[in-house]
Amino acid sequence: MIDLKQLVDERNQALWETLNKHFQIDIEPSANNEYSVYSINDLATFYVPANDLCADFFTHELLHVYLRYKKVFIGAAFINTISSSAILKNLLNDRLLEHVGNSLDHIKMFEKYAQMGFRPEKFILDYHQHKCTPSDLVDLKRYYKQNGSYNTEAVNLYVGKFLAMCADFNESFDYEPCFEALDKIDPALFTILDQLVSDWENLDIESDDILEFSYYSLLNTFYEGMKRWMTGKKFHTT
Repeated sequence: MIDLKQLVDERNQALWETLNKHFQIDIEPSANNEYSVYSINDLATFYVPANDLCADFFTHELLHVYLRYKKVFIGAAFINTISSSAILKNLLNDRLLEHVGNSLDHIKMFEKYAQMGFRPEKFILDYHQHKCTPSDLVDLKRYYKQNGSYNTEAVNLYVGKFLAMCADFNESFDYEPCFEALDKIDPALFTILDQLVSDWENLDIESDDILEFSYYSLLNTFYEGMKRWMTGKKFHTT
């Protein structure tokens, strides 16, 4: 039996009550000892480690469902945008698409998480892990472009590292040198990604007009930018 009092307190009580009004919620023991949530339509099942109940980690999962409540499905929309393109779906792999969608979710979730008074170090499991190491940059510089041809795996690494740093809220990490290094490797791609994140950060998901002034326009901007970026380029895999 999961003790709800260890997952819901005065900090996330209002969020919990809001979601319960709009979703049928179940809480189940986690099979892999990690926090997660599966939601579809108005059903949401939370999986929690029975021996490691933590309101912070649980609130992270609540906020994923909160985005659904606000009609924000940026991850699915991003995947659909790429998958529907004959060009881009051959460049960006499925693992990267999931990572980008999750990172964009986290960018919107963290502000509310912090406002409720939860610990930043409990927001994600790899909070203390640097998201762009010197070896990552060495690999990118070495393999990104060879003999005029772009390595698709390196391009995926580039995009993944950019989004990971944008979604990392560990203030002890100074990512400015890493961003500068990525900008030098490919200024055009850097600009496209920077605009995507900036547009997303500036979008007010609390607005009642989220469906009218939605995130589809920023995804279309990203899509068109990527098509222009790919034009005339050669690509290879390792």
